[in-house]
Amino acid sequence: MSLIQRIDALLPQTQCGKCGHAGCKPYAQGIASGEAINKCPPGGQETIAGLAQLLQLPVVELDHSRGEAPAQIAHIREAECIGCTKCIQACPVDAIVGAAKLMHSVLIDECTGCDLCVAPCPVDCIDMLPLPMARVLPIVGGLASSPEQLQARTAKRDHARRRFEQRNDRLQREEARRLAERQARAQRATQASDASQDPVQSAIERVRAQKAAAADAALKKAKIELAMSRAQLHKSLKAFGHPPTFEQQSQLIVLQRQFEVAEQALAQLEAQAPTPTAPVARDADLKRAKIQLAMRRAELKKAQAAAAPKPNCKPWPRPWRRPNRRCTPRKTPVANRLQYWSGSRNARSPHNCDN
Repeated sequence: MSLIQRIDALLPQTQCGKCGHAGCKPYAQGIASGEAINKCPPGGQETIAGLAQLLQLPVVELDHSRGEAPAQIAHIREAECIGCTKCIQACPVDAIVGAAKLMHSVLIDECTGCDLCVAPCPVDCIDMLPLPMARVLPIVGGLASSPEQLQARTAKRDHARRRFEQRNDRLQREEARRLAERQARAQRATQASDASQDPVQSAIERVRAQKAAAADAALKKAKIELAMSRAQLHKSLKAFGHPPTFEQQSQLIVLQRQFEVAEQALAQLEAQAPTPTAPVARDADLKRAKIQLAMRRAELKKAQAAAAPKPNCKPWPRPWRRPNRRCTPRKTPVANRLQYWSGSRNARSPHNCDN
């Protein structure tokens, strides 16, 4: 096991980013490069002591400017959830299930309490509640005392690490698949245009398609960097106190500068991107042609219906209807028998009706 892996094994695997890195593994790489060991609020003094013993460093106090990270769990108020999937995209361990425009829910056993899903929620329907110790094993440091609890916590941290790595692998595969599909579409379009163009024009189109694909990838990367810098700035503003300390103010200035640089880079790329005007015009012409075709088809059907000869048929006679009869109320069996023996001819009928 390498030094980075041994350092990562001591971290709580909440993947909260309070240390300034995008996960526990990047922070382990930073510690191996000489970064401070007191930047992990979820790990607390227990993690600091373990890292100091591993790296032969003195034990230092926790950097409280990074905020607090108690044993907590995310809870979605399902009646207020709009199904925007922003919390699903922000969760580092895929602990939130749901679909677009449908209700979301948190998997209690998988949630690490990183609170990264709170800031992106547009309707503020996510609460961070205290972890139910009786049902869920805490993953943060300082709450396991017995050897059984330490072993169970280590297993849960390993499980959270695997889910984090699997999520990153899945995102990389999806990005590679989208890039391959984009390149395949560009290649098909280039091959289709090669048949009607000369070699020089074909080469120009290929270079243009490659530049468009590269510009698209750069634009997407700039958007991702802008979103990450914005989230980091908002998270730091929320975690730091009011007023912030000098170190916190310096960190906020750096984060604000990074956010402005990312915003300027995105604006520059968007200004350089060409506006696709020709496809819009072609779509408008196609829509206009479809409307005209439908109108001509309707006029043709109307003319055919007007020119068709009308059938010379007499209408069917109305069916014969029995005239209404006035009926007297139904008589009882005793009255029928009396009328029968008295010779009444209407006693055999259940009704005494007159036409």
